[in-house]
Amino acid sequence: MNTSDAQSTAAHEAVRSLVAAKLRLLIPMTIIFMTGYIGLTVLAGFAQGLMAIKVIGSLNLGYTLITLTYVMSWVLALVYERIANNRFDPLAAAVAAKASRGGSVR
Repeated sequence: MNTSDAQSTAAHEAVRSLVAAKLRLLIPMTIIFMTGYIGLTVLAGFAQGLMAIKVIGSLNLGYTLITLTYVMSWVLALVYERIANNRFDPLAAAVAAKASRGGSVR
């Protein structure tokens, strides 16, 4: 194995570790979001009486849950952004450095 092959293998491993790190975060976040979103849809379709319960004044549970879905989306996006800046960007920089030293990363 020559130096170029070793560098290429190291670059491929760096890409694999970056993808694995992202998947460890994205899969749970996707499950959380989809559970909330689909759960809201199911409740709206099959539990209309529950969704009509008044929470505060004319604000009912359905509108409250819809608002919480938007809040959940923003919170998940902000969590991803913070983790991406602190973890994924350094890993991506390492991948780019290894690729520039050793050749292409496919």
